[in-house]
Amino acid sequence: MARITRDDFEACMAFGTASLAVADVARLIVDGLPDDRTRELFAELEAAHDRLRDLFALEEDAAVHALALSILVLADRTGEQLRSGRHLPGS
Repeated sequence: MARITRDDFEACMAFGTASLAVADVARLIVDGLPDDRTRELFAELEAAHDRLRDLFALEEDAAVHALALSILVLADRTGEQLRSGRHLPGS
């Protein structure tokens, strides 16, 4: 087994956590019909996740940590937007 450093491990954890957050939002999208704002947020989330994959592949640990945190915040905002839209009249 290859030696893995603490930074490598932490980057893996940040990447995995952000990826799970994106998957959770994608599940919410499938469960409902999102409005325009939610679709915009999700498109931004997907683009950020694509960039995160690139950074992870390049082993840019510091950038992975920073972008993963941003993705978690954006995923939370998108999820909140989706959940709040379910309680609106006509939704």
